[in-house]
Amino acid sequence: MDVNGTRYFLLRTAEEFANASTRLQWHPLRQALTLAQNQELRLPASQPDTAMAQWNTATPMAMDSFGQIARLSEDRRRVMFNSGRGNRPLEDEQLDEVTPAEDCAYLDMNLNREGLLALIWSDGDTRHGLTLFHLGRRWQTSCSLPERAHRVWLDRQNRAWCLGASLLMLCEGEPLPLPYQPDQSRFEPETINPEKLAKTWQHPLPQLEQSLAVCGDEEHLYLLGLEESGEQAVFARPLTLDPEQGWTRYPFHEDIPFSIDLGVTAAGRLAALAPKEEGDTEFVRRDCPVLHLHRNDEEGNHQARLVRERYPMLSQAVPRFVTSADGQLRYQAEAGPEFAGTPIRPRELHPLRQVRYHQESSALLSHTLDSGHPDTLWHRVYLDACIPAGCSLTLAARVYDHPDNRTSAPLLDQPVPVWNHLPSELPFGSALSGYQPGQRGLFELLLQAPDGEVREIRGRYLQLRVHFRGTPRQTPALHALRVYHPRFSYQQRYFPELYQQEKRRSDGASSGPANGADVRERLLASFEGMLTPLEGRIAASDQLVHPDSAPADHLQWLASAIGTDLPAHWPEQRQRRWLKHATLIQQYKGTLPATNLALDIACDGAVTRGEVVLVENFRLRRTMATILGRHMDDRDHPLTLGTGMSGNSIIGDSLILADINAREFLALFAPELADEEENEAVEAFFDHYGHKVSVVLSGPGIQLRARVSEILVDSMPAHVQWQFVESEQPFVLGTAPLLEVDTFMETRPAVRPVVLDNTWLGQEGLLRNPAAFSPSDVHART
Repeated sequence: MDVNGTRYFLLRTAEEFANASTRLQWHPLRQALTLAQNQELRLPASQPDTAMAQWNTATPMAMDSFGQIARLSEDRRRVMFNSGRGNRPLEDEQLDEVTPAEDCAYLDMNLNREGLLALIWSDGDTRHGLTLFHLGRRWQTSCSLPERAHRVWLDRQNRAWCLGASLLMLCEGEPLPLPYQPDQSRFEPETINPEKLAKTWQHPLPQLEQSLAVCGDEEHLYLLGLEESGEQAVFARPLTLDPEQGWTRYPFHEDIPFSIDLGVTAAGRLAALAPKEEGDTEFVRRDCPVLHLHRNDEEGNHQARLVRERYPMLSQAVPRFVTSADGQLRYQAEAGPEFAGTPIRPRELHPLRQVRYHQESSALLSHTLDSGHPDTLWHRVYLDACIPAGCSLTLAARVYDHPDNRTSAPLLDQPVPVWNHLPSELPFGSALSGYQPGQRGLFELLLQAPDGEVREIRGRYLQLRVHFRGTPRQTPALHALRVYHPRFSYQQRYFPELYQQEKRRSDGASSGPANGADVRERLLASFEGMLTPLEGRIAASDQLVHPDSAPADHLQWLASAIGTDLPAHWPEQRQRRWLKHATLIQQYKGTLPATNLALDIACDGAVTRGEVVLVENFRLRRTMATILGRHMDDRDHPLTLGTGMSGNSIIGDSLILADINAREFLALFAPELADEEENEAVEAFFDHYGHKVSVVLSGPGIQLRARVSEILVDSMPAHVQWQFVESEQPFVLGTAPLLEVDTFMETRPAVRPVVLDNTWLGQEGLLRNPAAFSPSDVHART
C-alpha cells in the first residue's frame, strides 16, 4: 500500500509467472521470467526396444567424495572399488567382504552425501532385500523386501526409496552404534534396537508397463515410467512419509527421446539419459536431454518439456548416471589412455556455455488478480525488469467482472513501459534487476485502453499478457510486477464535479478520440505517478535515521548525533549494529552486560559464540576447603583441565570447614566480631579478587585480542583491571555449573589427528574414518 492507501498485487515467483508458452522460462538463477534458450539439440533417435535391452544390462556406478569409484562385479555378488590401486572388494570394519544374501545378486546401488551406500539384492524368485553400508562407520545392515526392487534412491535423511515392478517401498533405520550382547541374568528390553532397518511402508505405483528409474531432490521424489501406451512420463510426489500421497503425471513431450535413467541437475531440472543411437559411431548425437516439469493446474495438462540448452557428453560407455557423494550429476564415460586398466570413468554433466534465445514470445499469465470489488478501476503497473538495448517488454490487460466472461473479454494492449530513475516506487526500496539508466531497474505504465472516448479499464478481475522481444544473444528479464488498484484520482479527489468523468467505458468496442475528462485524468495521473513516490519517501523519512535502513554514507553523522564514535574501517553491518545499541551501551557503560554487548558487536558475535568470555574474578575464587578441608587445587584436575582460578563455589554458597578461610567469611558477614588480623585477611581478599576481570579467549577469539583491548579501554571503569587468558579449548567440562557462564562447543570440530601421548581423549582429537570406499588410501594420501 502506498502513501495514498492504494493497494497492489505483487508477482515475483515462478508460480505467479506461470504461463503456457514454451518459449518463456523462469530462470532460477536470475530469479526472473526470460525468453527460453533455443539451441539446436543433438539428441539420439528414440529406440525403445534397444533401449530396454540396455536398461536390463546397464550396471550402476558410485563415486565417493575422494574420487574413489565403485561398481558391481560381473557376477553382481560383490561391490568392487578402485582407489588408484586397482579393483578391490568393499570390506566392512572386520575386513569382511560386503556380499548379498546366499544365492542372491545385487541389482542396483545408490550413494548419498553422508556416505551411506544402499544396495538392493534378490535371488530372482522369493528372496529380496536391501542392504545399507556406511562408508565412514563401516557398518552394514539388511532387511527384506516384499517384492524384487530394481532401483533404489537415498534421501538426505538416509531413507531408502526402493522401486519395484508394482510397489514403492520406503525403508529406514540403522544398527546400534556399538555391539550389544544380551544377558539373561539381567533385565533386557523387549526391542534391543527400536530403530533397526526395516520397511516402513509400501504403496502401489501408478499403472505402468515398467518403472525405469527413481531419483529425488530436497522436496520431491521423481519416477520415470513406461506406460502401457508406449509413452514415457515422469511421476512426481512430495517427499513426505504419507504413503497415500498422490502422484502428479508429466508425460514426455514428443521431442524427448526414449530414456532409461533419471537424475536431478542443478536448478531443479531433470536429466533423462537416453542410450546412444545405433550406427552413431562418431557419437554425433551426444546431447543429454534435460527436462523441466511444466505444471498447468488450471487445465490439468502437465508436461515434461525439453530445456533447449545443450548438455553434451564426451562419450557414453554405460547408459546409467553415476551416484556421487557430492551431489554433482555424472555419467559413465569411456576412460582415456591415461586411465589404464579402467575402461569406464565418471564425467560431470554441464550445460554448454553458449546462448541462443528465442527472439519473440507472448504468454498469458495463469495467475489472475482479484480485487474483490466489481468495477474496480485498475491504476498502474510497475515492472522490476532488465530490458537490454534492442529488446522490448510490453503488456496487455484483460478485465472482467465475472469468471464466465474471462475468455470473451478483449486483451487491451498497454503503452510501452517507461524507465523510472528511482530504484523502486516503494520508499527507499532497491531493484531486484539492478540499476542501469534506460535498461535496468524500475519501469512503469498507466493501465488504459488503447482508444475510445473513455480509456479507463474497469473490472473485478485482471489478467496480464506479457510480450517479450529479444535477440539471439540477449533477452529481457522480468523480475517482479506490482499492479496498483484502485486508482487514486487527482481529478476526482480535488477537482469540482464539473470537471469529473461522467461516462464509463462499457466494453472494448468503443473507438475514437478520448473526451476531455479522460485526457485530463490521464494527464493528472502522470503527475500523481511522480509525486506519490516522493510523498512516500517523505512519509518514510524516518528510515533515513534508523540504523537498519539509513544509507551507508549517513552512518557517520548519525553516530556523531548521538555522541558515539564509529570506526570508519568497520564493516557496514557492524556499524549498523553498533548504532542500534549505542544508547544502551552508553546508559549502562561500565557494567558487565554493557561491556559484553560492546565486545559482541565489535567482534561480530564472538561473545555469543563463546569465543570471548568476560568473567569477574570473584566468581573464580577457590575456597580450598569446601570438602572437609581437602585441598582442591585444579592445576592437574581432570575436569577443569588446569584453568587455574576456576573453582567449585561462589562466595556464600559453600560450607567452610577450614580456619584459614573461615576468617574471611566471618569478617565479611559479621564484621563486629572480627579482630584486627581477620580484618587484614578481608583487606587481602579484596586486593586479590576485587575489581579484577579475566577475559578468556578461545579458538578464533585469540585472533581478536587487539580488538578486544580497544573495547575494554573504552568500556571498563578506570579502577577495574583485566587480564587475558588464552585457551585452545572452547569447551571445558565442569566450567558452566561452576562459573555460571555459558560454555561454547563448536558445531563441527576441526578434524585433528590423534597423537600418541599427546592427545587428551574427551578434550581434543577426533577418531573418525573418512566416508570413503577405502579410508586407508585416503589416510595414506593425506
